[in-house]
Amino acid sequence: MSSSDPSGAAPRAAATGGRRRRNGGGDPGEGAADAPRRRSGGGSRRRPGSAGGDDGNGKGGRRGKALPILLGALGVAVVALVGVLVWTFMGGGAEAPAQARPTTYSVYDSEKFNDVLPSQEVDSRPLTEGEMFERGNEKIDSQDIVFELKAKSLTEDCSKAVWGSAVQKALEDAGCTQAASAAYDSGDYVGVAVMFNLRDAEASQAVADAMEQPLITDEEKESPGFVLNPGTEDPLTRLGTGFSRAEASVSGHYLLVAWAQDKSSEDPSQREDLTAPLIALSGYQDPLYRRVVNLERPGLDDSGQGAGTGTEQGAGTGTEQGAGTGTEQGAGTGTEQGTGTEQGAGTGTGTGTG
Repeated sequence: MSSSDPSGAAPRAAATGGRRRRNGGGDPGEGAADAPRRRSGGGSRRRPGSAGGDDGNGKGGRRGKALPILLGALGVAVVALVGVLVWTFMGGGAEAPAQARPTTYSVYDSEKFNDVLPSQEVDSRPLTEGEMFERGNEKIDSQDIVFELKAKSLTEDCSKAVWGSAVQKALEDAGCTQAASAAYDSGDYVGVAVMFNLRDAEASQAVADAMEQPLITDEEKESPGFVLNPGTEDPLTRLGTGFSRAEASVSGHYLLVAWAQDKSSEDPSQREDLTAPLIALSGYQDPLYRRVVNLERPGLDDSGQGAGTGTEQGAGTGTEQGAGTGTEQGAGTGTEQGTGTEQGAGTGTGTGTG
């Protein structure tokens, strides 16, 4: 496995957005300075029936005029505070901009997938919703982190899964036929995983490289873009507001991009260890392992069960396969020899046609 950022620690690019706006309410003291100044000098005449009474120095009337102003300023401050609280708790707090990207980004590759799934010519079957969003991907459990699927998208228009003209152009050049995006939520983290179905492994590497962020010193260069978050509600929308990491895995003609952030993070410059959630999100590519099994053992379907002729799986603790007049021995305590159609002996049984 190779990586453009082996340590995964040094940031490859600066985040282009996503700092929380700090909304300030009104100052409760505003308006108090507009109250009439106290007159200096001699006594004022007492006005009969003046509000608040009069202490003989004219203070009662002046207090009566200042009180409405103070109450008005206090009312404005309360309304502003209520608005902030409603926005925070009902609206969900910080929300990343549409063109958010991670603080750091690394690229890796998988020799196993590159060897078995090198191109769409070898693996031509398209991705399905059941394959990408059900089974193990509906809930990903790893290292005490449980990610639950909250938003999803499977499209043949790969440009809808990313932002940025450079990345969109790279996907077009790579012959992208599908993009499967998923947004996940766990107790402490939010994350996004996107799988691209590309022409071949070389095209997958090209798209991964195209997502590299320009160096901080090259401020004039436009960001190439990145994957889009399919989640539209809090806390999913927090991804990109604080310190976040993303990893791209070149897996044959597929490219997996996993992106994670701690929910409580607000400052992209405050680094955090996100290794565990990224490892969990890498489980999103488990469907590729089933495809590898299918190509290496063509008689098995996605679940590993026998399909077609010449294939057999024993029930119980013994598992066997019979093909033609071939002779084989089942694993466990079940034993079988296949000659056409047979039944395994022992505690594992099964039938297969040669």
